[in-house]
Amino acid sequence: MNNSWSSNKPAYSTQSSALLEDGESNTDNPDADHHHEHDEHHDHRRISLISERSSMKSKSLTESETMSSAHRSRDEVQEVRNASRNEDRSVKLWRLALFLFILATGISVSYLTYHFLLDEEKEEFNIAYDQFSDALEAAAIRQQKDIREAYRTFETIISNYAAGANETWPFVSLPLFESFGKHIIEISGTEVFSLFPVVTRENQEAWLKFTDQHYESMVKEAHMLETGTLDNLKEVGYHSYFTAPSPNGMVPDIERDVYYPGWHYSPPPFTYGNVNWNVQSVPDYNDIIEALYALPDETLLTGVRPYAGGGTALSDEEHAHMHSEINDSSSDYPHSFVFHPVHLNAEDPDSPIVAFIGSAMAWDFSLLHMLPEGVVGILAVIENNCGQTFTYRINGPNALYLGMKDMHKEEYEPYERVVDLALHTNPAFELTPGHCQFTMHLYPDTEFAELYLSSAPKDYGLSIAGCFGFMILVFSVYNGFVHKRNEKLIASAARSNAVVTSLFPENIRNKIVGDNNPRNFHDLVGSGSDLVKDLTRPPLADYFPVATVMYADICGFTAWSSVREPSQVFKLLEAVYGSFDRQCRHSKVFKVETQGDCYIAATGIPDYYRDHAVRMVLFAHKISRKMSKLTKQLETTLGPDTADLKLKIGIHTGAVTAGVIRGDKARFQLFGDSVNVASRMESTGIGGRIQVSQETAESLRSCGKGHWLIRRDEGTVIVKGKGDIQTYWIGKVIEPKRISTAPTAKSDSASETSASERNLEGPFAEQLNSADGREDRLVEWNATVFLAILQHIVARRDAYASASHEMEFASAHDLSLATAMKSDFKPLDEVREIIALPKFDPEVAQSEQDPHTIEIPSVVVTELRQFISTISGFYRSNPFHNFEHASHVTMSVIKLLSRIKAPTDLEMMEGNDEDEEKYHDIHAQSLHDHTYGITSDPLTQFACAFAALVHDVDHEGVPNAQLVKEKAAIATLYDSRSVAEQNSLVIAWNLFMGERFENLRDCVCSTPAELSHFRMLVVNAVMATDIVDKDLKQLRNNRWDTAFKRSSVGFKDNGNRDNINRKATIVIEHLIQASDISHTMQHWHVYRKWNELFFRECYKAWKEGRADKDPSVDWYKGEIGFFDFYIIPLAKKLESCGVFGKSSDEFLNYARSNRAEWESRGEDVVREILESIKQEERHDKLLDQIYSD
Repeated sequence: MNNSWSSNKPAYSTQSSALLEDGESNTDNPDADHHHEHDEHHDHRRISLISERSSMKSKSLTESETMSSAHRSRDEVQEVRNASRNEDRSVKLWRLALFLFILATGISVSYLTYHFLLDEEKEEFNIAYDQFSDALEAAAIRQQKDIREAYRTFETIISNYAAGANETWPFVSLPLFESFGKHIIEISGTEVFSLFPVVTRENQEAWLKFTDQHYESMVKEAHMLETGTLDNLKEVGYHSYFTAPSPNGMVPDIERDVYYPGWHYSPPPFTYGNVNWNVQSVPDYNDIIEALYALPDETLLTGVRPYAGGGTALSDEEHAHMHSEINDSSSDYPHSFVFHPVHLNAEDPDSPIVAFIGSAMAWDFSLLHMLPEGVVGILAVIENNCGQTFTYRINGPNALYLGMKDMHKEEYEPYERVVDLALHTNPAFELTPGHCQFTMHLYPDTEFAELYLSSAPKDYGLSIAGCFGFMILVFSVYNGFVHKRNEKLIASAARSNAVVTSLFPENIRNKIVGDNNPRNFHDLVGSGSDLVKDLTRPPLADYFPVATVMYADICGFTAWSSVREPSQVFKLLEAVYGSFDRQCRHSKVFKVETQGDCYIAATGIPDYYRDHAVRMVLFAHKISRKMSKLTKQLETTLGPDTADLKLKIGIHTGAVTAGVIRGDKARFQLFGDSVNVASRMESTGIGGRIQVSQETAESLRSCGKGHWLIRRDEGTVIVKGKGDIQTYWIGKVIEPKRISTAPTAKSDSASETSASERNLEGPFAEQLNSADGREDRLVEWNATVFLAILQHIVARRDAYASASHEMEFASAHDLSLATAMKSDFKPLDEVREIIALPKFDPEVAQSEQDPHTIEIPSVVVTELRQFISTISGFYRSNPFHNFEHASHVTMSVIKLLSRIKAPTDLEMMEGNDEDEEKYHDIHAQSLHDHTYGITSDPLTQFACAFAALVHDVDHEGVPNAQLVKEKAAIATLYDSRSVAEQNSLVIAWNLFMGERFENLRDCVCSTPAELSHFRMLVVNAVMATDIVDKDLKQLRNNRWDTAFKRSSVGFKDNGNRDNINRKATIVIEHLIQASDISHTMQHWHVYRKWNELFFRECYKAWKEGRADKDPSVDWYKGEIGFFDFYIIPLAKKLESCGVFGKSSDEFLNYARSNRAEWESRGEDVVREILESIKQEERHDKLLDQIYSD
């Protein structure tokens, strides 16, 4: 028996193992998701090992089948490509020979032309480089000479002044020093010019007294001379002692025999802090001063370092800006500091040195204006004997710093030009330490070479080669067109082949494309008249004597989809069906088609498998579990009740006729009695369970899976043409731990038990028995909804900011900030007849960023989730007034708001014509007025959703009248009016205003005006949910009459903002009211669900003594009255206000339909609910007795 099974198709055991690879565990509880994920890898490996040991032959057959399938797939693609690659070999050879001949000739001529022109350009390059490098060398030497001459000139000026004014050193103050300094800076190209007198120990005390007396007047005089004002001078920082720089500012210098304090500065200092700064306290400067004593007739430079002149009137920012205007350098780039001695007698270098003059020299400035405009790309690599090297690029009159290293390219090494910048006259200059001697190396760079070494030689060479290649092109163009056409045919054929493969099984596909006959395609899609003309061609059909067909319907889908947007419906179907499709491919199940929310699949078609029924049951089991997981995941984005959707699956085994009915929109279809029975198995099934026919059960038994079956005890199922038949439920599906290649010899009848003998365990057992995680999913869905509106709020706020506009309200019906911040308030006192919505601003609307691209700070997102989670915790465990119902109301609010077209939804017409833009603005303004501005303001939408979420917080499950009767504390607090509504709002508002949610609150309402506006909207909306208070109801009806019976729609308000805002206010209130009882204006199943929950809540209150009478007595008549006097009139109001589009018609139609259905079935429904409650009470009573015993 084992051999006969193995020699057929691949054994069931191997297929079962393969089916498990898509994420099914082999535990005793396959429905427990957390065990499933943990054990997944372990079970896969265990089953794989057992299969390998016990069924090596089956495994090899499976592998060969898989390889064969893959090989066939590859052959199909290769066949398409090979059909378009039949070329004449002789043509290829002749074309190649001609190509080689022309190519050889062209290369030879092109090569000679290229080298001739290149040699000419190189000679021109060498001449130009020699000319400009000579100019650079001369300019660099001249600039260094100018620095030295300028310093010697100043030395002569100040020495002669001191002698002529009979002033003794160091007590010399040169009038107009800043003017001299400014002139020297311009000549030398330096930045900051300073004087440092020599102060010996003998005159240190006198010097400090001298500076005490003169520093202030000297600095102020310098500022007046420099800028004509003292605005830049901060009269702080003077020290009556010699200072040295430190990380913490100026500090007293150490005691020395000689000091060189700063005295004169040009530009002048902007504080007194640089007076008496001892330049000797900086080690580099001390070294160079000592070098100047050894070389008293020279001007010496320090090594390069960043700019350190921040103590002068030239601030760091001003200095950086000055550099950026020249060459994009900054103050961090190389500066050297130049020092020159001042002798007592300027004519006698051997006379005593009485002072030093110094300045900061930016190498940027020393390299300016050395080349004419247009000459770019000569590198100046400057190095000194202090171990420093840096590079500039000379671009015409500018110099750009490149970095502190030699950056010339090796290829230009032969063009090096060396320029000595260390000009001197003293023979001991080079041997004296303490100063740096600079040398400049000049090189051409790529930019300079490109001025002379053009692409012309290559272009001419290529042009000549192109001429020779023209003949090749002429002969190749035709071949290119042919090749391109063939590639298009290949792509088109491949796409057609892929489409056909995805739509039809392999045997049908082979009939269509296998013989490459175009007639087959014509027959497939031809019109009916064409097919009638030729009935001789065989149809595309097959008969399958044994196959298993599955119908899987999404139970509750119609009611669920009735309260969703079309995009949400298709998002669910695409996610679910996409998952099923992937499982089909993995489990080797053939997907037939989808009909609405019904998924049809089959096994044994087109390839026969002995275990086709087992495969199908395993597949149904897997997709049931996938459905459960997916709906739970999607509930966070698609809203409440999504996780309640279940699969109702029916399976039947029998003969099937399958094929393609040729004609328009041809597709593969199944026909026969087996298809009808499978459909009947599904339609008579129960959501969350798998029902199979007697034939499928027998097939399962033959494969040793009879223990999966649970006989249906509810009675037989009537099938057209077959009468009453016995059906079975699929119970607990456990993949075998020990893989077998044949059915067990033991009869499976002993394994079969009735549903009454054991508990049902199926793919939806967990979902049926537990609602774990539902509230968390609802919290996540609400957070997603509110986050999307919050993105719109931020986008609108940013648009106002970018347009420099402020949000304007149409009138001044404002709530004070103090009132908005109050925590102990009575919301009923704050209800407004008119709430002013923002005016429409077309400029803001057009400049608004796509809200989906707005990133909300993570702290706000976290606080939003925490707020909603906290709100959910404030809801009590009532059957009706609970967090799930609040989420349902929120979903209805969002749906109604989405049906209102906003002005920002308008698209601009093509073109930039001013008339078109003006027309767009006028149309947007009209639409804004027509919808009363409700969707033009995201904050209003947020307020509506907020009110829906919190409107029943802490609801006790009894009406306000009962709270008043019981003299509850909140009834006394709120004067026995709208007790539950006011209590809910105060709790939610105080939570929102708490410190925990400060970031969220600031994101929602960034200004006091927005917070006031938000509170007024929330108060009006929540208070509108009290539909029992007769006074409030009459006031709302009067406001409706005032708003809508004087004019038909907002277009006829003639710009009266109060009328438009009155309509907006009352429409918002009715929107909330309609959403609060939206289940009455939705699909019958939705209404039936919430009607029962509300009944249970009322019945519970009566049983607990918190209601006067049994609700079942008048429930039927009360619902009819509720429809006639509240629900249907409210739906008509939604229709008459003219802003909700299709939703108003939808609500009214559902309300009338549900009213008629209730009138017909309501009494039976009440009896069923009551019986269900009493049965639960009896069950609970029995359990209590058991536990008490």
